Amino acid sequence: MAEPPENFDSLSQSSPVQLSAKQLHTKRFHSHSHSDQKRKPPLREQVSKTPKNAVKLKPSTIPVHFTWALVLTISCFFLIGPIWVLYKTIQLRRMIERQELDAAARLSHKITTVLTILTVLGAFAWVAILFCTVGLILTGVLLQKKLI
Repeated sequence: MAEPPENFDSLSQSSPVQLSAKQLHTKRFHSHSHSDQKRKPPLREQVSKTPKNAVKLKPSTIPVHFTWALVLTISCFFLIGPIWVLYKTIQLRRMIERQELDAAARLSHKITTVLTILTVLGAFAWVAILFCTVGLILTGVLLQKKLI
């Protein structure tokens, strides 16, 4: 059967093109996707809060304070405290070598507290000795000149 020639005046129309539902869906969203992406503002970066039970990282270095203890042993009159601290710094180094970091951190904090107290007491003792010495010298000079 021969098909009639097509002309613009004829009312004959060929059957419409069949599209599957999948093709229709991709065609519909593909045409709008380029224009929608241009108009949408960029998404904000999401920032999450740290959980309440989060573990805080501990510092990787634990101060040993050996030099401070040695200087205090040499310059302080209270020898029991600085010698004890020197012994504890040796224990602290062994703990760090054995990776006992929690116990080492506690011992380091204890050593810091003892050294601070001993430094204050040592400074007070040196100042007291200085004032007493200066007072005795001045008293001796004043007594020699018979001003007192």
